[in-house]
Amino acid sequence: MSTLVESFQTTRVWGGFRVWQRNRDAFVRAWKLEIGGLAIEPFIMLIAVGFGLGSYVQQIDGRSYAEFLAPGVLASYAMFHATFDSTYGSYLRMETHHVYDAMLYTPLEPADIVMGEVMWGATRGAISAMAVLSVATIFGLVGSPMAILAIPFAYLIGLAFGAIAMVVTSTANTIGSINNFFTLFILPMFWASGVFFPLERLPEIVQKLAWILPLTPAAAMVRGLVSGDLSWWMLAWTAEVAAYFIAALLLASWFMRRRLIK
Repeated sequence: MSTLVESFQTTRVWGGFRVWQRNRDAFVRAWKLEIGGLAIEPFIMLIAVGFGLGSYVQQIDGRSYAEFLAPGVLASYAMFHATFDSTYGSYLRMETHHVYDAMLYTPLEPADIVMGEVMWGATRGAISAMAVLSVATIFGLVGSPMAILAIPFAYLIGLAFGAIAMVVTSTANTIGSINNFFTLFILPMFWASGVFFPLERLPEIVQKLAWILPLTPAAAMVRGLVSGDLSWWMLAWTAEVAAYFIAALLLASWFMRRRLIK
């Protein structure tokens, strides 16, 4: 049984890597058109909010507002870029450009397609995270060399949100219906997951609900790495984000098979 499971996992990862390669090649051909959103947008967010609005905000736990905000921006933009590519990008590849139909004429399975799309979304999230971390380092907002570990963790964030997004893509009837996912889930979570202010300032019931959302442990984990404030809670936060990834990946693979295999 264990051998069968290992074989299945190896097949999915290898097949997913082939899909990842296809998306990487497409990105390399058009990188000049896409790099702005990956690197410049989070830079503007960090400068405008961290230093602009931050000049009116008192210190938080002995840190400037820009220092508090930078890890949250890193985590949230890893989320955004993985989510956008695994929803709108994947939907267009599936329904408009019929890339998935072509892939199914190869040995690839629907689960391989899901895995590859999630891996590519996570890659885009990690690229954005590197841009944010570079800017934060230049402006002296990084307090620990452990901050470098925020990059692989950003990839895990991208895996989790990319997988969640693929659940939405595999069940969406129209591209417009994906908007509901952003307005009802992603954006409310963006504002209520400790990215812009400490959760302690929210009502207690909202705090408890916030910790159920995947961005809350993600932002807390990145903030701890960037500041060097390590704790045992980081194991729980990592496990929660990983659990979201695994559960959503399996669910998305099931839905995608139902959609693509008639």
